Amino acid sequence: VIYTGEDRQVGQAVVQSHGEHSARPLGFSLFYFASDASEAAFDKYRLLLEGAKYGDREGFAAVWTPERHFHAFGGLYPNPAVASAAIAAVTERIEIRAGSVVLPLHHPIRVAEDWSVVDNLSNGRVSISFASGWQPDDFVLAPEKFKNNKDIMLRDIEVVRRLWRGEAVAFPGPLGNEPSISILPRPIQPELPFWLTSAGNVETFEAAGRIGARVLTHLLGQTIEELTDKLAAYRRAWRAAGHPGEGYAALMLHSFVGSDDDSVRAVVRGPLIAYLRSSASLIKQYAWSFPAFKRRSGMDAASGGIELDSLDETEMAALLDHACDRYYETSGLFGTPAGCAPMIDRVKRAGVDEIACLIDFGIDSATVMAHLPQLNAVRKLAAGGGISERQDVPALIERHGVTHLQCTPSMASLLLADERAAPALASLQAMMVGGEAFPPALARDLKRLVGGTVMNMYGPTETTIWSTVEAIGDIDGGVPLGRPLRNQQVYILDRRLRPVPDGVPGELVIGGNGVTRGYLRRPELTDERFVAHPFRDGERVYRTGDLARYRDDGRIEFLGRLDNQVKIRGHRIELGEIEAELAAHPSLREAVVVAREDTPGDSRLVAYVVPATDAPLGDLREYLRQNLPAVMVPAQVVTLAALPRTPNGKID
Repeated sequence: VIYTGEDRQVGQAVVQSHGEHSARPLGFSLFYFASDASEAAFDKYRLLLEGAKYGDREGFAAVWTPERHFHAFGGLYPNPAVASAAIAAVTERIEIRAGSVVLPLHHPIRVAEDWSVVDNLSNGRVSISFASGWQPDDFVLAPEKFKNNKDIMLRDIEVVRRLWRGEAVAFPGPLGNEPSISILPRPIQPELPFWLTSAGNVETFEAAGRIGARVLTHLLGQTIEELTDKLAAYRRAWRAAGHPGEGYAALMLHSFVGSDDDSVRAVVRGPLIAYLRSSASLIKQYAWSFPAFKRRSGMDAASGGIELDSLDETEMAALLDHACDRYYETSGLFGTPAGCAPMIDRVKRAGVDEIACLIDFGIDSATVMAHLPQLNAVRKLAAGGGISERQDVPALIERHGVTHLQCTPSMASLLLADERAAPALASLQAMMVGGEAFPPALARDLKRLVGGTVMNMYGPTETTIWSTVEAIGDIDGGVPLGRPLRNQQVYILDRRLRPVPDGVPGELVIGGNGVTRGYLRRPELTDERFVAHPFRDGERVYRTGDLARYRDDGRIEFLGRLDNQVKIRGHRIELGEIEAELAAHPSLREAVVVAREDTPGDSRLVAYVVPATDAPLGDLREYLRQNLPAVMVPAQVVTLAALPRTPNGKID
């Protein structure tokens, strides 16, 4: 489990799913159905490719592209196999799905061949959702198939699946014969993962269950309540046909998530209205069954209520405005991560297994890409028990049953300041602390609270992160760095790279398999830090710049940084020694000492401290005078609520 600090990004409010479906897993994928007019010509496919790469990196389940012809609504995708081949070339893990292939428009050999190519390009990541088609104009490609389009689809699905398996299938030839055809290239996957696309007809759901297909659907012609009944019928048909499991259903939802609802609504409104206008033919087909429209009292539902063609521009604008409001509230994944919780609960209760997030409905590509991390936050937070925006370390330990925790001393100090962390720390089998100097007081506190072993992990990035380890026992003085890991050597050397006697400070130098090649495009720094191994021909060592010494028991004691020495009034001072004294104060949680030169030529020491309790700290300068010479006592002590942090939790 990787802690990314998202609790700081999306707030601390907890929005938890409830009820029998709250723990239902819910996948997230990215869906495309853009209007051809939504981007400039040169930028039309940027969001497709960049979004696919983002979904691939972040762990989205799939990327979907549709098949649409002769209309701006979805017109960027006349052939999903072509778009999917481009996606295959720029991704590595994410599934590549057709959502959908209108099968009656194509010869089944052509479908099997095209998608076998994509399966090879993607190394076996293809699946296809088949559709029967509904727009009569599309059938200029195969006019004779429009009348029986659904029957032809179901027949040819089985033909495509047989060809995919490598079977030879006989087809009518031009010479009156029926040659048996096997496709090339052979696909990677032995069986074609396949779906049925349904706009809301319960018979299509039942047909999918009978043939063992997954289901792709949307809310353009049905409500979630109606979908619940249809998914129940799908699963009844699935079980009756003897298929294992319960089937799988993906629901396409228009999706845009941001930091506050007002800004999301402002961004979504114009593009969504334009999108609904572009799909006017679809709206007209469904008329008042379209979920964004609310039937007015007295309206004749059987006749469709009103003729949308009879509306003038003002009336149509008002109707689309109303449709946008209804659709935003009831049929999309819009708002903040917390605001998406009710929709997540609704689709889980309906029996949906995956949300196919339609992201390209007219918002410009740059804005969509900038907001994908918020959508990704919903995906992460919705896993398991719904949306819970508390993603701090104790919550993650509890939720995932974490047994081993690795963090910096700075992060460990923050955990100790959180009273909720104590049970989580007690449940750990091991806690590995590294990345910064490990204060003895912090080590003692962790050893007392952690249920298992506390380890001090030492090593710079230049030697592949860790080079030594020490299981914390009784602490007498500083926390030792321990002994080298296997295949690594650690030396304490003088300036001429000669070993120093035990107990004498020197530079800590690391050799072995962990040493990297150097710094990218920085040859001078590489030559300074990565030097010839003083004891092994043909190898190199890394000079860490850390000051250390060997203790009598053979363990290594960290003393500070060679470059952390400062000169104050002619005296060389090790800032780490002052910080160590402050860290031993019982009322302090953290302390940092810096040398400031606010006036040229006038260097002075300033200590920044974070109290551990609300109790008065007393005179910290007087406290330091008990063990340090006067020149090492800071001129000022500044109390802070918290120290500044880098993104990975270290003190900045």
